[in-house]
Amino acid sequence: MFRPSRSSQRAPPRGCSAAHDSTARSPEQGSLDRVSISLPPELRAPANLRDLGGLRTASGRQVRPEELLRSDAPRPGDLSPVTPRTVVDLRTAAETKGAPHPLAGVARVFEVPLGAELQPGAVAAMAEHTLSSAYRLLVANAAAELSGIVRIVAREPGPVLVHCAAGKDRTGIVIALLLRLVDVPRATVVADYLRTNDNLDGLWARLEAAGTHRRADVRGLGGVDPEALEEALDTMESHPGGIRGYVLDHGVDPEDLDLLQRRLLA
Repeated sequence: MFRPSRSSQRAPPRGCSAAHDSTARSPEQGSLDRVSISLPPELRAPANLRDLGGLRTASGRQVRPEELLRSDAPRPGDLSPVTPRTVVDLRTAAETKGAPHPLAGVARVFEVPLGAELQPGAVAAMAEHTLSSAYRLLVANAAAELSGIVRIVAREPGPVLVHCAAGKDRTGIVIALLLRLVDVPRATVVADYLRTNDNLDGLWARLEAAGTHRRADVRGLGGVDPEALEEALDTMESHPGGIRGYVLDHGVDPEDLDLLQRRLLA
């Protein structure tokens, strides 16, 4: 179940806003908060939640357990084994519709909207080559936002949860960037990204139960595409100075990268 934890009161990193910055309160035992929900009991857990802990770097170090989490969007009443202290929400205002984040009572929530074209309903109708183009467009046009997320993860208290609506495309790009910055090999990064394909049925059920609509000619949520992620990583790593240069040129300080390593790696 979610356990309440105390939120940070520091100013948000450059280029990002703390949409909700609340002190801790004690939510109802075993749930995100006291808001009633319409999701059936079997869907009251994030379908695409996972801890990146245990992934190894090229030098053999490990990502710390319960430090960096990725997920589909939390819902009021969800159950989870870990309560984040910091949340990065990648959804757009059109997706959140102004509703308070269900973790605002236990975590500091940063809203960093990314990639309206990568919302689940749009992605479900995409051809594979279009998905690759959308990924490349995001990393080309949202470098400042992605770099701001690096600063948040480096500086804010953990555990840190990164999520969008489905936790697959936008979240996949952000997590890939973070892991590559601490020298997790590409093959390991892509393997974690592909784990989402095992969760598609549960993801689509949760999205539909929460009100996401799909076109009549779309049967379900499309899987993640390794070529799309590889092309996004190619774009970032081809920047002068590589992937570190990509974020350093868009607002990240060298100190942030040192902090990120100390934060994420055991």
